[in-house]
Amino acid sequence: MKPSVTSVYQEFIWEGTQQDLAADLYGPPIVTMGEIVSEFPKILAEYKDKLWHTEERMKLLRKTLIKANRGLACLTPSVKENIGQLSNGAVEAAHQSVVMGGPAYILNKAITAERISSFGVQQGLDVVPVFFVADYDIVQPELINIRTPNMGRDGNLLSLPVPRGYEHSPVSVLPLPEIGWYNAIEESLRFSYRPFLKPLDKPVRSLFEERLEQALAITRWGFVNSKTLGDWAQKIIGRLLNIEGNLGIPIIAASDEVFRDLMVTGMEFLLAKKQRDGFLKAHERATDLIVKSGFRPGAGSRKPSYVPFYYECPEKECNRSRTELFYQEKGTEAVLTGRCPSCGQNVEIETPANNPFLGNVGRHLSPRVDSRQLIIDTVLPIVAHVGGGGETAYYAQVIPIAKALPVPFPAFLKYPRVYFNTPWNESLAGLLKEKGLSVLHTPDMFRLMGKANRYRKKAKHVEMNESIRSLLSVILKSYKEL
Repeated sequence: MKPSVTSVYQEFIWEGTQQDLAADLYGPPIVTMGEIVSEFPKILAEYKDKLWHTEERMKLLRKTLIKANRGLACLTPSVKENIGQLSNGAVEAAHQSVVMGGPAYILNKAITAERISSFGVQQGLDVVPVFFVADYDIVQPELINIRTPNMGRDGNLLSLPVPRGYEHSPVSVLPLPEIGWYNAIEESLRFSYRPFLKPLDKPVRSLFEERLEQALAITRWGFVNSKTLGDWAQKIIGRLLNIEGNLGIPIIAASDEVFRDLMVTGMEFLLAKKQRDGFLKAHERATDLIVKSGFRPGAGSRKPSYVPFYYECPEKECNRSRTELFYQEKGTEAVLTGRCPSCGQNVEIETPANNPFLGNVGRHLSPRVDSRQLIIDTVLPIVAHVGGGGETAYYAQVIPIAKALPVPFPAFLKYPRVYFNTPWNESLAGLLKEKGLSVLHTPDMFRLMGKANRYRKKAKHVEMNESIRSLLSVILKSYKEL
């Protein structure tokens, strides 16, 4: 299998290679968090040339986000203050709604966004962090299943049941089961962690047991105060970021009706004939370049019938089943057609090709993976986006689109994914070493992590990056020896 195009980004950052290809696909990539701030004034100036962020629209956005974050019980004074400053620019992290809130590394995204915004503030740019929840994604295994640690090799699988009739629905409307399901989940978590905690000294074991109960209290609070998976995940994230962490990060849910209204501007913009044609040409050029260079693109080719958003069926029994639309031109009109996967009803939306109007169906439209950023940028001035591996792959096709149209586009940064050491990991590593197996828990790993942290505190960034590069070599060496 060909390597993912994410490798181009990684090789540029860490080795300084793939320079021409990285420049074509990523603009080129920005290497450090501090460096990214220097891009903000240029991006903000480009936004000002557009009529997207009028005071009327920003006022409506602020009002709906205050209401939404109050509903999530995370409207702290700092969240409210940052909502009030969104016009100054936003540093965005984003993720889907996942059972139990999702894996811990989601928090790395949000914290990276907060850190970048703090660098901006230090340089006189009052940009604020935001966390976007893509709760329009339909029911799929990676959203309704999550594995937590246990002593077996498969992990402890937690699965949210999907009622009949919701197979094609976005997670924003997927109903939560009764409390009995959640209680069983809690007990399975306690049971699976017990063998890890048992060998620990009593004071340490008590500490970890208390931490587990604190985490479960947050997920339980979110569950009993939510009706859908989308709402549950938002409440967990909002609580962790803004109550436990007090980071002041506004939560933005794509399913919010007023936010959907605001996204219509971006959808109309991308559907207009000139932009849609430019989008498709740029996407195919980037895709061809990635494939010819020996890499695997994040998204496949886009056909001439491509529409930059999905339609959600309004029929009650369909539970907003997501429908793919297909584009046709009939004279000066654009005709979008589709068929609901649940009720089988045909969908037809007709609008002027050069100047589309979608306001009458806007609350039933949702972005696609390659149009999301371009659409959200018309709602608020996003100056930086913090992404993971998947986003790094498909942004290699989206960034060239933004250049070609041309439209303002946030600086992109792949966040550092942080993992946490535990006493049971160290114990297991010792057993594996006794059997002659390679492990990460080596003196070299901890020494390099310590050096990187010391250099960071002293602002010796060249030395810090060199230590991180050496740490990467240790990790890869350990992997190859397995």
